Amino acid sequence: MMQMLKFTKPVALGFGLMALSACQQPPVEKLANKIDMTYVELGQDIAKANCAACHSIEPSGPSPRADAPPLRTVFGISNPESLADDFREHIHVGHADMPDYDFTVKETDGLLAYLSSIQTSN
Repeated sequence: MMQMLKFTKPVALGFGLMALSACQQPPVEKLANKIDMTYVELGQDIAKANCAACHSIEPSGPSPRADAPPLRTVFGISNPESLADDFREHIHVGHADMPDYDFTVKETDGLLAYLSSIQTSN
């Protein structure tokens, strides 16, 4: 009986570990990167539809409107968290003739994710 007991503990432990490994979630980093890229793509679509007429929405190149800063530089002008809060709360962002937007929380997060992905220091 003692011999069987010694055998069952390692076997039970092994089965327990196998069962846990079968239930394992994908690594958090991979999941986070997938979510981030989904938001970045959403934000890029929003920028193309709503911002590109005046602002450069690319990592380089001038804005179509000389007085509209390239979006790759806006975090140097505006605090990203304040900008996100303003969009979420539907507060007017930018200069007087910039249109107001009614973005959802997801759209705001997407736009901010895209902006973060293209930021430069110039």
